[in-house]
Amino acid sequence: MDLPRAPKQRWAKATLGLSLLFAVGAVAYFAIAGAPLRGVALGVLVLGAGYWEYKKKLQEKRVARRYEAEAEEQRQNDRS
Repeated sequence: MDLPRAPKQRWAKATLGLSLLFAVGAVAYFAIAGAPLRGVALGVLVLGAGYWEYKKKLQEKRVARRYEAEAEEQRQNDRS
């Protein structure tokens, strides 16, 4: 069974982009406020959480597609 490489994930990519923007904003804000290390720490935390969520959404989509393919295959075998 050939599964697609990577399903389209517009929403997942958008949320990853928002996480990136928020991380950059946090670094800039804290750097201006005089605490750049706190900004970098918060930025890394936000970016890590955003990436983790992105990978989780991709995995959920892959699992759903695999179950759909298995169900379709089962339906075709039942018809035979």
